[in-house]
Amino acid sequence: MDKKQYDSAGARQSRYTPEFGKLILQNMAAPKISEVIPAEELLAVHRVYITGCGDSYLAGLSALPAFQALSGVKCTAVKATDFARHLPVEKIEGALVIGISISGTVSRVAECLQRAVKHGGVALAISDNPESPVATSANYVLPLGMPQLEPAPGVCSYVASTLALFCLAHHIGRVNGSNDLTHEQFTACITAHLDQAAAALPAMEEACFAAAQDLQNCRAFDFVSDGESRSTAVFGQAKMVEFFGGLVTGDDCEDWCHINYFTEEPSTLGTFITIFADSPSLSRTKELVQCAVNIGRKVYVITDCAPGTFAEGAHIIALPTPEHTWVRPIVSHLPYDFIGAFISELKGAPPFRAYEGAVWRTPEGSSHIRDSEIVVL
Repeated sequence: MDKKQYDSAGARQSRYTPEFGKLILQNMAAPKISEVIPAEELLAVHRVYITGCGDSYLAGLSALPAFQALSGVKCTAVKATDFARHLPVEKIEGALVIGISISGTVSRVAECLQRAVKHGGVALAISDNPESPVATSANYVLPLGMPQLEPAPGVCSYVASTLALFCLAHHIGRVNGSNDLTHEQFTACITAHLDQAAAALPAMEEACFAAAQDLQNCRAFDFVSDGESRSTAVFGQAKMVEFFGGLVTGDDCEDWCHINYFTEEPSTLGTFITIFADSPSLSRTKELVQCAVNIGRKVYVITDCAPGTFAEGAHIIALPTPEHTWVRPIVSHLPYDFIGAFISELKGAPPFRAYEGAVWRTPEGSSHIRDSEIVVL
C-alpha cells in the first residue's frame, strides 16, 4: 500500500513539528516573555494554575514537569470547568492563572480568567488572537504568533501552547532565582530534542502507517499510562476521536489489569501503552503488556525503552530520549498524531466527522463552545 496516497493535513502537521517547534521557540525569545508580565508580579506569585479545554488543558498537564524543574513555584493543571465553577475562591487570591485558548473564543476559558481577576489572582492569557474575548479577560496576554496552518485536529497548536508554557516556567524560575539555565542553554535543550525527533520521524512514520493499517477496523481503543506519560496518552485519545470518531477509553496500568482486561472480543480492540524508560511503573507495565498480548489484544507500546523490554508480540513505536525529561511532551505525542491521521484517510472518515450535512455543522447542532453563558462565580 502506497503511504503517499493517504497523506493529509494532520500527517503534514506532524511532519512539520520539529521545524514548527523551533519557530515558536524563536517567537518566545527571552525579551518577549519578559515584556509580557512584570517581574514584580511573578515574584509575588505563590502558586500557578494552568487551565483550558481539550488540547489546551493537556498542554498544561504536559508542562507540569517543566514547571517543577524550572519555575520554583507549585503548579497545577485544572480543567476549565473545574476552575471556573468548582475551585474554592480562597485558592485563587495571589495565584497566577494561565488560561490557554488558541482561538481566544472559548467561553469557559474567558470565564476562568474573569474569575481569577475578580478574586485577586493574576490572569495571563496564552492565545493566537490577542484581541479575543479570552485575551481581553486577562490582565496580561502572551500572543503565540503562529503561522497559518492547514485545518486539522490540533497538532502544531498543542506544540505551540506547550512550548509557551515551557518558556514561562523558565522565565519565572530565572526571575525568582530557582534555576540557573541561561536562555541559550534552555533553548538548546529543546532544540536538541526537536532535532532528535526530526531524525526519528521517517522510521516513526513508517511504523505508524503500518499500525494504522492494522488498527483501522478495531471497534474501540484503550490507552494505558501513568505519571508523566498520562498527558501524552490522553492527547492520543483525543486525536483518535477527532481524526476519525474512534471510541476510546483510558486507565492506569494497575486498574487496566483490574477492569479493561475483561472487555469482550479482545482481538477487535487496539491497546496503546505510553511508557517512559524512567517510569516507576515500568515493571507493572511490562506485566500488563504480556497480559494484553496473551489475551489477543492488538498491542502498541509508545516508548523510549530499549528494544526487547516488552513481551514478544507487542508492537513498539520508538521515541527519542531527551537529555532533560521535561522536554519529552513536545514530541512524544507524534505517533498518535500520525496513526490518527492515517486511520482517518484509510477509513475515509474526515476529521471531526465533518461529513456533508452532519448535524454538528449546523446551528442546531452547535456545541456552544463559543457562545456558552459566562457565569463568574
